[in-house]
Amino acid sequence: MAQPNIKNFYLPTTRLHVPRGSDWGQTVGTDYWLAFNPAVDLMATATAGTIVDELVDGGWTASSMVNTAGSGGDFAGGAFTPSTTKGPHPSPFDGSYGDAGTPNHALTNGSGDILISPAVFGDAAHMEAAAIIAGKSIRPRYLIADFWAAFTVASADEVTSAIGFFEDGATASTEADQYAVIYSDGVNFKLAGNAATLDTGPLISTTWHKWKIALEFNGSSAPKIYWFVDGASQNTTAASGISDEFPLKFGMHSLTTNRQGLGLTHIYYDW
Repeated sequence: MAQPNIKNFYLPTTRLHVPRGSDWGQTVGTDYWLAFNPAVDLMATATAGTIVDELVDGGWTASSMVNTAGSGGDFAGGAFTPSTTKGPHPSPFDGSYGDAGTPNHALTNGSGDILISPAVFGDAAHMEAAAIIAGKSIRPRYLIADFWAAFTVASADEVTSAIGFFEDGATASTEADQYAVIYSDGVNFKLAGNAATLDTGPLISTTWHKWKIALEFNGSSAPKIYWFVDGASQNTTAASGISDEFPLKFGMHSLTTNRQGLGLTHIYYDW
């Protein structure tokens, strides 16, 4: 009789980090990072003969984004207050900082601005590769996007001014192409997907928060969707995703009024 793979249960998971956003489309791993360089605009088109690490040369779409330097934070963010409503799959950094300041980020500054990755996340091939890299004999249970973001203008009801996961062939400006995104309706932040509101969250603000969107594998059914603000779970009853739309893209789009900033982003698989 075959013996179980004890690494599935007892040993630390081997993780492989993809540290540059420009490599997301051609490098497999368990963890994918997007960091912005205040001295170099990674959203610009690469100059011939230079090292290719600009996002657009790695398959991203980036239009009219403002590369913005961080400022005003305390050392390590100051005091950290853990969330008391962490919900499913908590992490040690679910909580809020006393003064995280403004991180290095990409900022939308006009209607139609887009920053969106290649479609790579959540299909069978990508998740199987993550399992093999991690030394697991089972596929990941979760696909998680953990990201710093602010809606620097949030006063309008604009469902397509949004940040999060988009469907495989998505046009970021199309509401029906959203998979699991966060937007402002002018009063509350909301979770949306496939041209429907999935959940209503906290009152809007223009300050920086750490957001999380988690997709949970649900067998043959569509995945469960959870979302978090500063580590606090926003939906105790999972929203339901849809099938036949993977692999997903990650990014943001702005419409007429609302504006978003996207800072350090970590997308990863977990068990």
